[in-house]
Amino acid sequence: MSITLSKIRLQAFIDSLIDLSKGNYSVRLSESFIGDDFSSAEVVFNMLAEEYENNLKYFISLQPGVGYEYVTSSITKLSHEGKILDISLIHTMDDRLDKFDFIGRLALDLIVEKDQDKWLKNFLMFLQSPAKRNSFALHLSINGKVILGHCAFHFMGVSREVWMSFAIIGPIAHDKPAIDLKKYMSEMGIDLEDQSKIQKIRNLLANNDYQKIYSLEELSVDFKISKSALQKGFKLLYHETFYHFYIKERIRYAKELLIYSNLSIKAISDICGFTNYSNFFRNFHKLVQISPADFRKLYKNEKLNPI
Repeated sequence: MSITLSKIRLQAFIDSLIDLSKGNYSVRLSESFIGDDFSSAEVVFNMLAEEYENNLKYFISLQPGVGYEYVTSSITKLSHEGKILDISLIHTMDDRLDKFDFIGRLALDLIVEKDQDKWLKNFLMFLQSPAKRNSFALHLSINGKVILGHCAFHFMGVSREVWMSFAIIGPIAHDKPAIDLKKYMSEMGIDLEDQSKIQKIRNLLANNDYQKIYSLEELSVDFKISKSALQKGFKLLYHETFYHFYIKERIRYAKELLIYSNLSIKAISDICGFTNYSNFFRNFHKLVQISPADFRKLYKNEKLNPI
């Protein structure tokens, strides 16, 4: 497929990569262009940026007095055997990851031995479930140092190239000592037990299983937490409301299914837990700015063989 690419569009992509590498995880690319292979790259970038932002919010929730930044980040192209074919984005503050040291080697070479089974299991699950994005924390071994990082897998458009993103997170030093988490949450009216319950609820809402939609009242009963503590704690921990996060995650999954599956839009609406199509359409258009059908046309060439 040929690509006609304007200088403005290419520059926007480059500028966004630079912003992301500097820790600006709120940056997003426009999704209003005509569908082509480069559009798929833009979709993957937005998914990556959103993933980094969510992970950073999680770290902030654990230590609200300390800031974090992605001191090293990369987007790596893999073979289906897990071999590193290319590393297209590198940002490093301390030369932790040298691109040329890893080309041609297995991605497992970057993972500490105790986490290699975890990486391989997630990688194989991802290859077998192309409609789902996979993201998880693990420890990397870079130049002899063991470092906590985040890994995520993506398919690149209709070509189904496998891309893996890595993010190594480091704390930003402050003059003032970190706020004691227990004291901070207590002052906000959320104890540590409730915080743990809210984190489990958040993971439940983001697991791509929306055949059953949970209500705030139902979750508060199931997890033995008051409705007010759940609402307040969720907003404090993740900087958005329970309802906004839940809708956003379901629309995020709908976007992946629209791109990577041949399911009907009505079926996708049902899978993502919307009671009727008009409700799905309204929420999708509000968050994505275009209809589900138009979104699919942007990123799916109907002349190609089905995925």
